[in-house]
Amino acid sequence: MNSPKDLSEIIEFDRTGKRIRSTKYSASYNRKTRKRKWIEKINLFDYNKKNQLVKITDSIGRDSIIFKYESSEKLTFSRKNLGNFVYETSYSYQPYESTTTRKNDSIIVYHKTKEYDNDFYVKRFYGYYFEPKLKKMVDTINGISNTISYKDYKYLEKFNDDNTITNSFNEKDQLIKSDIYSKFMNDRINQYQLIYKYYDNGLLKSIRGYVPRYFEYEFWE
Repeated sequence: MNSPKDLSEIIEFDRTGKRIRSTKYSASYNRKTRKRKWIEKINLFDYNKKNQLVKITDSIGRDSIIFKYESSEKLTFSRKNLGNFVYETSYSYQPYESTTTRKNDSIIVYHKTKEYDNDFYVKRFYGYYFEPKLKKMVDTINGISNTISYKDYKYLEKFNDDNTITNSFNEKDQLIKSDIYSKFMNDRINQYQLIYKYYDNGLLKSIRGYVPRYFEYEFWE
């Protein structure tokens, strides 16, 4: 949940803890929209005989993610189809990293690498992407000049991102704090902190900070 009163997603698990279904709801920005939230997407999770996740598909079959493993059963590759975009991710170990690219035909327009703490928590996220250049033109209507901004898709501009995340863990090896230093769009700086809280049974209760999130759990026999 984005707040205690604003449901954003429901994730269902089987008895072994594997995700089997997720239901995402539309974003809410005020009390009125929260009262008429609608389902935005339902994802279904498929596993092979080794209980490895091999595919995530949305309910209408438009978007999907596939996963591939090597003989050692470690994840090596995934491909995400998201609308008209295709993202491909390769995974390497010692150290554990993942690199994602998005191509426009044969041209790479997105290339980012993640580094991990404890084989799970992201500690650095860096790379580049291309966006159409933002240009301006002056249009005159009835003698009045107006400046209009538009994106020129014939010319692409390169942007670099580099996010460094300092993670802190408690004696139970639970992540309790993340200090984020984010450098994006070449020279823009953002710094913030995330605080993680847990229930007594070890399940995540909340992530407070830049975008607060809250978690609740229901169990069935």
